[in-house]
Amino acid sequence: MSQSRQLAAIMFTDIAGYTSLMEKDEKKAIELLKTNRDLQKSNIEKYRGRWIKEMGDGVLASFSTVTDAVMCAGAIQKAAENIPDLKLRIGIHLGEVVFENNDVFGDGVNIASRLQALAPVGGIFVSEAIYKNVINKKEISSEFIREEILKNVSASVKIYEVKVELNQNLQNESSTNFKKTSRVTPAARKKIGLSIGVVLAVGFLILYFLFLKPKQVSPTSNIASTEKSIAVLPFVNMSNDPQQEYFSDGLSEELINMFTKIPGLKVIGRTSSFAYKGKNEDLRTIGQKLGVQYLLEGSVRKSGNKIRITTQLIKTDDGTHLWSETFDKEMTDIFKVQDQISTSVSGALRLTLLAPDKPLHQTNVNTDAYNDFLQGKYYYEIYGLNSDQNAMKYFKEAIAKDSTFSLPWTYLSMIIWRGTTNANQPEFKEAKEASLRALELDPSSGIATINIAELLDNEYDFQNALKKIEQALKLEPENPYVLRNAARFYTLLGRKDESIKLGKKAMEIDPIQTTSLFYLIRAYYYAEYYKEAYDLNKKYNMSPVQNSDLVTTDLFLQMNSPEESLKIIESFADSLFQLYGKAIVNFKSGKKKDSNELLNQLIKKYPESEYVIAAAYARTGMIDKAIDWLEKAYKSRNRDLTYLNVEPAFKDLRNNIRFQKLLQRMNFPK
Repeated sequence: MSQSRQLAAIMFTDIAGYTSLMEKDEKKAIELLKTNRDLQKSNIEKYRGRWIKEMGDGVLASFSTVTDAVMCAGAIQKAAENIPDLKLRIGIHLGEVVFENNDVFGDGVNIASRLQALAPVGGIFVSEAIYKNVINKKEISSEFIREEILKNVSASVKIYEVKVELNQNLQNESSTNFKKTSRVTPAARKKIGLSIGVVLAVGFLILYFLFLKPKQVSPTSNIASTEKSIAVLPFVNMSNDPQQEYFSDGLSEELINMFTKIPGLKVIGRTSSFAYKGKNEDLRTIGQKLGVQYLLEGSVRKSGNKIRITTQLIKTDDGTHLWSETFDKEMTDIFKVQDQISTSVSGALRLTLLAPDKPLHQTNVNTDAYNDFLQGKYYYEIYGLNSDQNAMKYFKEAIAKDSTFSLPWTYLSMIIWRGTTNANQPEFKEAKEASLRALELDPSSGIATINIAELLDNEYDFQNALKKIEQALKLEPENPYVLRNAARFYTLLGRKDESIKLGKKAMEIDPIQTTSLFYLIRAYYYAEYYKEAYDLNKKYNMSPVQNSDLVTTDLFLQMNSPEESLKIIESFADSLFQLYGKAIVNFKSGKKKDSNELLNQLIKKYPESEYVIAAAYARTGMIDKAIDWLEKAYKSRNRDLTYLNVEPAFKDLRNNIRFQKLLQRMNFPK
């Protein structure tokens, strides 16, 4: 048996609507399949790819280089435009896979398949690992879509859509002739080398150009802010070694976090500020787009233990410099430099820092541990090959060097926790212990405080979670992470006005961060402002097709006819919500037998999704069965049950005694 493990770009393609076409005209469908096969084989060979296999109307291929994979996908989609009924979805992911005989296996294949299913008709969805390798290619443009948990994938995946500009000769050749081309030697792949305590490898600079470009629609665009407001742009790495990129970015983010603790200062979040990384856009234009009065920019040069940090504060309405300074220091002085920058900016903006007994951050930290933390934070922020494992490794190394440093404990907890589904798992306990340790070490941290709140509400301890939420909002009232998670919690409690207000504020501070949008849509939905939720969903192009879950599925069902709903639900990538939606549509259409059969399939395939099954039974009028499954969800400490108090699917259960007793056991605050 021939087997090899390689890093490869995996491309998955699929014909949209092929099953329906086969039912209507089998001969035409078979002809289309042959045309698709010929088109793809010629282009895969043209771009030095490897045809793996055909699966029904889907094709699996691999490439040695990311650029070849993306260019091939673009050529295929361009050719398909000229062929009636050939509507393709394509997904591409870069990952380590196992080639065995004439087949390929591994997470890379699974992720490419999931991306293909999420892609719009005629579109190409790629993972962040692909995006960061093509961001500087002139002929390839990209746009961030959202971050999503994919089925059977432990970490969330940042999804991008790419578009390819093909020259005319290549377009004609792709769409008409399907000519074969001679092979050329693929460009050598850049490799990422890791070394503990040492800087990251040469490919790091390219990898870090991952941040989102601003969307055309922004809640803060063209708004003249009436309050003191600032954005910290990513500091430029001026070191001779591009591997130091993590340090300049880490310093920028630390300053953002520090500024959020300054009373009276609105600070744009990391995601939105970092959208301008590597761009030469006019600073006044950036300020207008972000809706801020001031920008802080700078550069970092790090060599061994020596650092030079240059900073300048700019007024965005006229581009004038209010303050600038250069710091030549030892690495051991990094925290003093951060404090000096904060003090200087506050002075220039005539703002008052917190009292001396309430420092902006920990300063008595081992600098080697701090360096490890920054490297771990880089991996935490991206999705790619082994990113969570690498982040966890660096956080643990930071803790080993300085167990009193709060931040690595905080982020270690977050990585462990996001891999859990209920409070009964051993990992949940481990995450909680790390979070409690982080808060013990730094009681002024709003992030650590709100993390504890999230863990408490997943244990159904809402009373103590509420105290932590209120405390976090006092500690960091301008931190978008704190704001959006507080909005989520107030949504659970049915405090709709507060949740919507906080959700809007999180969006205003960090408009490009899709998690903030995610929670604001939910705040509207659970307040039963369905039109507002639906319009916001459409405005940001987060369609239920591409983002299927319980809320978006129910939202779509609320706002469309059963016939329209069925069309869109059948194209869902996630079969959990496809089965859920189809069961409800069939019930509404009077097809109760079909609905029951779909419910049985749902239970057989996803028995661990107790909350979704309960919602399906509730939506189809089977109240006792719905409550039976809610009881199972309570027993397993299902995370979704935290929405029980406000879930519209359970409106008809409100007067049921069993349901009321379950609500009492949940002990939601009044």
